[in-house]
Amino acid sequence: MASKYPTAELIGVVMQQTNNGQYALKEKQVDQVMFHSWRIGKHTKGKLLETGQLFLTENNLIVMLIAIRPLAFKNRHDLNPIARFLTTMGPESLKNQLLTNYTS
Repeated sequence: MASKYPTAELIGVVMQQTNNGQYALKEKQVDQVMFHSWRIGKHTKGKLLETGQLFLTENNLIVMLIAIRPLAFKNRHDLNPIARFLTTMGPESLKNQLLTNYTS
């Protein structure tokens, strides 16, 4: 049997880096459609810290973490794994706005 590893569902919003090195939403309008799910994979690098943290998907998209949900190990194949957690955090004001939109 393969060794189990910790799993979690990560809900996030795709970001892009601006010309001045800051991070902003890739989409201009904030709604429920822009929230997507990924998971921690067996080969995911880095460490999960907290909401607002940025991570890279396997397709090199930059995503801001908005929520973390438990994920059963047997259900892990329903979601795409991420590549790596970054130590960079997104803007606090944007994180708060997205959390408000996500919970409403």
